Amino acid sequence: MTNPRSRCVFACLVAFLGCAVSVFGQTIIIDPWIPPLPVPPDPRPLPPRRIVRPMRDVRLQVRRHHVEVSVVDNVAVTNVDQVFFNPHQRTIEGTYIFSLGDDVALNRFSMFVNGQEIKGELLGVEEARRTYESIVARMRDPALLEYIGSKMFRARIFPINPKSEVRVKLSYTGMLASDDGLMRYQYPLNVEKNLSAPVGSVSILVTVRSAVAIKSVFSSTHKIGVIRKSDYEATASFEARNVYPDKDFELLMAISDKEFGLTVLTNREDGKDGYFLARIAPPAGVDAGQVLPKDIVFVIDTSGSMAGEKMNQAKEAIKFCLANLNKSDRFAVVPFSHEATRFEEGLTAAGGDNIARARSFVEGLRAEGGTNIHDALVAAMDAAPLDDSGRPYLIVFVTDGLPTIGLTDVDEILQSVKRKSAGQVRLFAFGVGNDVNTRLLDLLAEQNRGTRDYVAPGEDLELKLSSFYRKVANPVLADLHLTLGDLRVTDVFPPTLGDLFSGSELVVVGRYSGGGAKAVELTGKRRGTQERFVYQTSFPYANSNNDFLPRLWATRKVGYLLDEMRLHGENKELKDAVVALAIKYGIVTPYTAYLVTEPGPVARGRPGSNGRLLTGIPSAAARDEFSKLVGQYRRRISHQRSLRAPAPGGGSVQVFQDSGSVGEAAVAGSMEVKYLRGADLADEFFGGRLDRPAGQTVKRVGKRTFYLVDHRWLDADYKESMETTKVELFSEAYFDLLREHKGLGKCFALGKRVVVVLDGQAFETVDSTEGD
Repeated sequence: MTNPRSRCVFACLVAFLGCAVSVFGQTIIIDPWIPPLPVPPDPRPLPPRRIVRPMRDVRLQVRRHHVEVSVVDNVAVTNVDQVFFNPHQRTIEGTYIFSLGDDVALNRFSMFVNGQEIKGELLGVEEARRTYESIVARMRDPALLEYIGSKMFRARIFPINPKSEVRVKLSYTGMLASDDGLMRYQYPLNVEKNLSAPVGSVSILVTVRSAVAIKSVFSSTHKIGVIRKSDYEATASFEARNVYPDKDFELLMAISDKEFGLTVLTNREDGKDGYFLARIAPPAGVDAGQVLPKDIVFVIDTSGSMAGEKMNQAKEAIKFCLANLNKSDRFAVVPFSHEATRFEEGLTAAGGDNIARARSFVEGLRAEGGTNIHDALVAAMDAAPLDDSGRPYLIVFVTDGLPTIGLTDVDEILQSVKRKSAGQVRLFAFGVGNDVNTRLLDLLAEQNRGTRDYVAPGEDLELKLSSFYRKVANPVLADLHLTLGDLRVTDVFPPTLGDLFSGSELVVVGRYSGGGAKAVELTGKRRGTQERFVYQTSFPYANSNNDFLPRLWATRKVGYLLDEMRLHGENKELKDAVVALAIKYGIVTPYTAYLVTEPGPVARGRPGSNGRLLTGIPSAAARDEFSKLVGQYRRRISHQRSLRAPAPGGGSVQVFQDSGSVGEAAVAGSMEVKYLRGADLADEFFGGRLDRPAGQTVKRVGKRTFYLVDHRWLDADYKESMETTKVELFSEAYFDLLREHKGLGKCFALGKRVVVVLDGQAFETVDSTEGD
């Protein structure tokens, strides 16, 4: 598959008294010249004083990087608008470089300096490669190696005046190949390691128009906003301010003339089982005739602990849901405290004045009494006979406490509800506050084909519940099942698919063996009738595309294994599996965490900390504290970038949202955890049992994971017992290795000392000029 892939880097190589300054990212200015600073006269006659000035960082800053893309059928036109700023006191002269994919055409380049238009030249792939290698060797900085393999546009610039801006506008066109109805657009944003300051404003706006219906638009790299204007037009946008962009932007667009869109992505190493991602999407515009009538029961906790703001928010949320029922729906309201009551016996049609009466009933609810969870859920299922009519039966369960009245044993409640539901109910649980029984709510949702969510103190229950209802308001296909031909499929997450709702999508990841062209079959129920949709899809035996899939699958599996241990108890086999996956893919879990021993700066002036990655079995107290924090993190991931909580034995723990999320297929539970205390916390947290120390910093390059250990970037597949070939930095052997292995440049761009495993053999780059 081809893309209109461009590369732009902006760097400064400064010759000043024999010194050179390193690279800056995103568009490049190389070989700049700076007028020498005046040397003050020396009053002494002899000997003349030699003034040696220190090397100065004269990298430019990026104030704005805005991109607008128009995709019409399979033609993408990219318009780039960049503003660079020279923050220094001296004028800079240099060369502007914009790297282009081999399959794109440059339409327009516009740069004006002091009113003069700058001209440029386009270099082919081989000449561009020689230019990049020359820059890297002269600057002794491997950061530009990731751009090798592309064409280059080059223009000489002078002057770049002190404290002034340079604005660059350019446009290029590329063709998007359609692979099984999937188009892929990429734009380079991975510039974090080369920046001296954050980018002031970054934005990407993509408008997609197609003669064939657009079924899905999503990003594998960034959290984006998507607006589906019609089945044939959509927009996707990403915005950020004052950021260090650390990964390229990728947008995937699925087109199909079938009613339900199904997109399958694969990644596979030759000779090994592959990874797949299946994305199922309904039509953008669903009319009333396509929406399935549903039965929905709102079960609301009115015990005394709900009094105050929690009760007010719950009532407003339930009233919102009632007001937005479809005319063909039926509903019930079951408030409960020490016993369950009902708005009316059985289910009520969502017509006439029934909605107004129900809303008035909800408004009159008061919080008092105990918490009889079992009887409330039984009453919800008794509202109507559970049958196989094809009407989805949903229960929305809101509670803030523990069962205190009636049946209170968690296992007995679970058995009773599961027996009563008979697989016909979808139960969606909302836990409010810190006193809920998370095991009960988790298992209620898991065993009854639903989901659970938690609302922390201070969060808006009304907002969260209303947002949830918008997603499930319009079911279009029930009881989904997906079959990938005769392939052997394993480790599929989620294990069951549930229902498909208008305006939402289902994402499935897993492993497969076998390959070739297969008929992928999607089945589901609509108005009591089983329906079948077939899609012809290819499952290759080797595919280097979609290299994010292995880690996405691993993170989903880790989340599943952690849930299994939390719900059903720990065992050594599951813990070992979690640790192995966490180390291989750079996933932080309760058994792998960053221990920060002292704060300090990292390379290129970025804020950070020094430390080690520790993997082992935490002490019981530490594990409990960590689990509580993970629960808070998962409940609040949509509202906060980070959380902080006390660490065992003192200090604090901070959890950060993982920036490597995959669009809407983001994987909760993937996080960075920093223990801000002394090294003795290792013994406290891990009980003295450490499996292996590694670097505090983790980087992912495609499907590879690298750890920073003793100033070296180590491939996660590297073992100390491996025979290692040392390669001199920037030598002919170094560049030969880059030419031989496609994609290796991105690995070597991590730094001067990198250990990478290629076909079972380890290679280490070394710099003899710096010594040990």
